[in-house]
Amino acid sequence: MILRAAALDDALDVLAWRNDPLTRDMSRAQDPIDEAGHLAWFGQAIADPNRTLLIGELGGEKIGMVRFDRAEETEVSINMNPRFRGRGLGYELLMAALAQARGSIVAEIREENLASQRLFERAGFVFDRAADGLRRYVRPATSAAQP
Repeated sequence: MILRAAALDDALDVLAWRNDPLTRDMSRAQDPIDEAGHLAWFGQAIADPNRTLLIGELGGEKIGMVRFDRAEETEVSINMNPRFRGRGLGYELLMAALAQARGSIVAEIREENLASQRLFERAGFVFDRAADGLRRYVRPATSAAQP
């Protein structure tokens, strides 16, 4: 697997993955995202020093994206290309991205998203608490490079 920084030409692929019905059902914000709004957000996101978007590729195909948002704490999220779900590649993608991260990292996952809960637990995240339909998981601090 190749892990690289996201570029503007990834924006429409990421939008398609984000607007996939299952992805929307498992996301905090469940409404479809419009193209113009997404393109504006994506351009800002890849230029933001407090945000890292990484694209995973396998055999020349984009399999998903991992996003790190840094504020008081670093939050991670993953968005898989629906064509690659169920193959164990989400774990590989997440672990490759986490290898570049340091410090404590959190993930907030919808209570009904059991697949993501299992993924993050397998990746070393520990359940912290639940509130407002979200389960919060924490990965203890590591010493790798900042994403």
